[in-house]
Amino acid sequence: MVNQTEIKDNRVLAIIAAVAGILCFTILPFASMRAMDAVLKGAALKLQVTGNPMLASAPKIVITFWPLWGGLSMAAGVALLYIAWVLHKGEHWARPMAIGLLAIPSITGAYFAGPIIFFDKSAILYFLIISFIGLVPYFTILLWGHAPAGEKWRKFLIFLLLGVVAAWSFSNGGSALRMFMARSDPYGLTTGHYGFLFGIPVVWIGVLLTIVSIPLLAAYSQRGRRLAVVGLMITLVGSALLFVTNPATTEFLIGMVLVSVNLVLLMIPSIGGRLVREKTNA
Repeated sequence: MVNQTEIKDNRVLAIIAAVAGILCFTILPFASMRAMDAVLKGAALKLQVTGNPMLASAPKIVITFWPLWGGLSMAAGVALLYIAWVLHKGEHWARPMAIGLLAIPSITGAYFAGPIIFFDKSAILYFLIISFIGLVPYFTILLWGHAPAGEKWRKFLIFLLLGVVAAWSFSNGGSALRMFMARSDPYGLTTGHYGFLFGIPVVWIGVLLTIVSIPLLAAYSQRGRRLAVVGLMITLVGSALLFVTNPATTEFLIGMVLVSVNLVLLMIPSIGGRLVREKTNA
């Protein structure tokens, strides 16, 4: 017989997932459009004032990747409506899946933060709206229920860093592409340019694997932990390639530090290992 508390929890989590899903394909796209418009105008003004040629390709990056992440968030929102129904029925796989889907708008908000802050701080409200649509239900569903405080802190830290690393590393790939596109000689490639060409796809492959690992790790799966470790290792190698060939860009170094911290925490048995073992022993 299903516990009444479990039924109530499933109902609450289903409502949270459904509301988040609706917001992902109603409010989020309009906030993304407004933020994108502000960033594009801010980039044009900043380029005019500074004359920095490295900013010339920024609008192309925004136009290419912002709709991609906005579209992914909208698709995640639609999927969340179905997941909410499955959550209400009490299917155990639905909760990790909801966490994985909510990671997408969370990462989207974090990815949008950099350009908004750099080009037009007045659009910070849109960044907050997008971030809260993802982050609030993401951590609510992740941490819901009775558990020791230590377990909840481990989960909060690991899953926060996974999202931060994914957003920062994808952004670094976009920055590298922006700098490569702004090169003065289209036919002459330097060591730094080759670093961009080979580092960008490696970083983005690592980011993809890291994102895929989130719902698996949320399900206390050993495969999820292993996939997260592999994704982070690939991201670290790609970030290192970007930094070694372009050492003046501190964002690449920060990306390496973030990935390394996340990787170490996941590999420590008393932290990352407990995310798997606690469920297995239950």
